[in-house]
Amino acid sequence: MGLRTAEEYKESLRDGRRVYIRGEKVEDVTKHPILGITCDTVGASYELTASDDKEIRDLFAAPHPETSEPINRLFITPRNSEDLRYRTKVIQRSMELTGGLPFGKDIGTDCLNAAFVVAGQMGNKQYQENAMNFLEHLRKNDLHTCGAVTCVKGDRSKEPSKQKHPDYYLHVVDKNSEGIIVKGAKIHITSAPVANEIIVVPTRQMRENEGDYALSFAIPANTEGITFICRAGRGAWSEHEFHGKQPVRELTEAMIVFDNVFVPWDRVFMCGEWQYSMLLAYTFATFHRFTAISYKVPSVEIMAGCAVAMAKYNGLEKVGHIRDKLADVAAYVETLKALTNAAAQDPVMYGDIAVPNPLIANMAKLHFASKYHGFIELIQDIAGGILATTPDQKDWENPDIHDYLEHYLGGSGEYSTLDRLKMVHETMRHVCSHDSAFHEVTTVHAEGSMAAQKMMILVESPLKRYEERAKKAAGIID
Repeated sequence: MGLRTAEEYKESLRDGRRVYIRGEKVEDVTKHPILGITCDTVGASYELTASDDKEIRDLFAAPHPETSEPINRLFITPRNSEDLRYRTKVIQRSMELTGGLPFGKDIGTDCLNAAFVVAGQMGNKQYQENAMNFLEHLRKNDLHTCGAVTCVKGDRSKEPSKQKHPDYYLHVVDKNSEGIIVKGAKIHITSAPVANEIIVVPTRQMRENEGDYALSFAIPANTEGITFICRAGRGAWSEHEFHGKQPVRELTEAMIVFDNVFVPWDRVFMCGEWQYSMLLAYTFATFHRFTAISYKVPSVEIMAGCAVAMAKYNGLEKVGHIRDKLADVAAYVETLKALTNAAAQDPVMYGDIAVPNPLIANMAKLHFASKYHGFIELIQDIAGGILATTPDQKDWENPDIHDYLEHYLGGSGEYSTLDRLKMVHETMRHVCSHDSAFHEVTTVHAEGSMAAQKMMILVESPLKRYEERAKKAAGIID
């Protein structure tokens, strides 16, 4: 098949999967008022590979390395810095062209690329073959994936084997000649309820007595024993909002419950090799943080644009303290862009697989996460309190009060009141809304905590070289 249409993708989701949202079971995720938006967001990526514009089509579709059949470019295993730069460009252009992030093939291949690396380091030919066969399955059928990484964890102060419930971490409960049976739950899994395949990797390093938790595999989303419990979302545009022409784009997260799920051996990438669990989690984190810094760039560019526009609509673009804040806004965005590009430019090679530079990728993720709240504060300060008190579109359309709004809510004489209100609403969505509060939390915790990034920065930084240079400067060593 190679490439599917958006409708073929949506049809594939009508497969009997068990999905719950707001306490109700969903019979058809494609028609649900919230999950349907997630389907449309993901479906937009299928439209890009079938675009009439050759430049767009050639970016999002690439020739199969062996057969030359067109496949989604994210299914190309990165072999060099150019392949990594393509991954960044695909992610960023998809957001620019569709108005949202069709998250799935990127995080799925983040998981699978890490599995390739670790199978190679193990020297395990069976795992390597399983991973390659699964990649070909994804390529042939153009499947949407999700990465199931974070276990629910229970008491965070205790190791997996010492939890009150062993199922707080996904683990093997039985094995036979045909495969393994697993039980537990993964949480915070983006786009999970509309994925075709779930790819599981360990959430952390496991110890010698935790081999049953050192686990990686792939499984279809409609497999018996799998249940998705979803976060509710915002739904479509309301009649009260000023908004652009693009439909709402949103991805729904879910907790995935694995209730004695059978996994065939040919879909297993790790089972019991606890010594390699850290390498798998670590390599996935590097790939995934590279994905994160890639998708964050176009998002913060729009937010920065809101700050610039609101300064102008308020007539303050030439005021000193506003210009100072705009400089800080621009520095935040451009630093993130520079680090993202650098992470692709200087990869680490594991055999013939290019892994984004771990030190730079983690520096970039820490930069955007640790400074995000301050970035939002700058935009709020520039835009003004009207973000929290603005009238809505129904007020604007009411003839009884329209003239009052037109008269009193104007700003700089160079811009219309309507354009100012449209920009207020756009800015509000990013920095003063339920959605913006949600993104403030996910920016801190998605793709790993800031503590995790600092840990990896310490591991990857040449601290010994720093120390030696200081000792030479002090005359302690020659």
